Amino acid sequence: MDTNKFFKYARGGGLSSACLGLLFSIVQAEPLTLGQALQRAEAANLGLDALHEQQVGARERIAGAAALPDPKIQYTYFGESVETRTGPQEAIYSMSQTIPWLKKLATRKALATSNADTWSYLHQQGLLALRCDVTTAYSEVVYHDQAVQSTEANLQLIDDMRAIVEERVRVGGSLNALLRLEVELERTLDQLARYEQARYAKRTELAALLSIEEAELGKLTAESPASRTLPSLRAMLATLELQNPELLALKERTDNASQRADLSKLDQYPDFTFGVNYIQVGESGSASDAGTDPWSVSMAVNLPIWGSKNSSAILAANADKRSAEQLYRDRVLQLKAELSATLAAHADSAQRVQRYQERLIPIAEQALENSRTAYESGQLSVLELIDSERALLEMNLNYARAVSKVTQADAALNALTGAIN
Repeated sequence: MDTNKFFKYARGGGLSSACLGLLFSIVQAEPLTLGQALQRAEAANLGLDALHEQQVGARERIAGAAALPDPKIQYTYFGESVETRTGPQEAIYSMSQTIPWLKKLATRKALATSNADTWSYLHQQGLLALRCDVTTAYSEVVYHDQAVQSTEANLQLIDDMRAIVEERVRVGGSLNALLRLEVELERTLDQLARYEQARYAKRTELAALLSIEEAELGKLTAESPASRTLPSLRAMLATLELQNPELLALKERTDNASQRADLSKLDQYPDFTFGVNYIQVGESGSASDAGTDPWSVSMAVNLPIWGSKNSSAILAANADKRSAEQLYRDRVLQLKAELSATLAAHADSAQRVQRYQERLIPIAEQALENSRTAYESGQLSVLELIDSERALLEMNLNYARAVSKVTQADAALNALTGAIN
């Protein structure tokens, strides 16, 4: 099955939630890759769907903001007809349309557009945050999978060694070695239980992000982090200010406050209402034009004389603008600090991956091989051999942890700089 096409179709709304879950379970016959998990989350995450609907609603409100107010039609019926020179007036039909002052409609449209742009940036921020969360949870599950597998292998080794030590005790060997082996066994069992509990918690977290149950998650694929050359810190800080969706949303909030202040200023000017009136007249009357139905046009202007109402709205909008500007500057500083720390953590983890892969693990493997040779020749105790096994296990786990940290730092950098890779 081409899972890329499947998830792309799902994001476009071509599948219902039930069908999406069914087909996802079919895809899950094979181990789930990180790319598939990200596609599933984008297609099915309920929180992201909510942000998308907010964005759609804000876009739809733009047309309404630029429209004229509804026209008004009025019918007046005289219970007792009003006698005039041309005859008794029986009813009046009126229709009127209010025209706002000059730039009011354009400003309202700009305000609605700004709101829609804000929701667009918030949706993008939600998407990037979701991808970061999925990547983090996925890498944590993979790490704990490897930790469980390595610990189980160590348990098997201890169990094999216990049989050998028990045999030696039966023929007169020291009981102390067996007791120390039992302690090592219990310690390793406790460590395994902690790894399994942590793995379950991370699997549950990942399943929630994918909008499925933990039992539906299946196996995950351990992937090496993609090697890439990162831009300099200066370049990434510049990209953050230009592309970070949270900062872009705060900028729109500032513009939104300015437009609300402009609209409040325009409310100080009157609106015009134009109307047409038609009067229905009865047939009686002696005048030459008796029975003729008269009509008229009208124009009305509202009087915005309560200045305190508009002044308070302007002051409130300006205060909101200053608040947004201060919040923007504060978030720039915070996000820059976060980016610097994340970039440093990425470099440190990448160096550790290289160090463990090229030096430490090969040395630990060689040391274990030497320990096995020494044990077989009787020059090394079983506990010393287990220590060598444990040292290699810790090296492999430290390597796996460094790999997961590189993957997580990559996702965090993408979220901060507004990049979707």
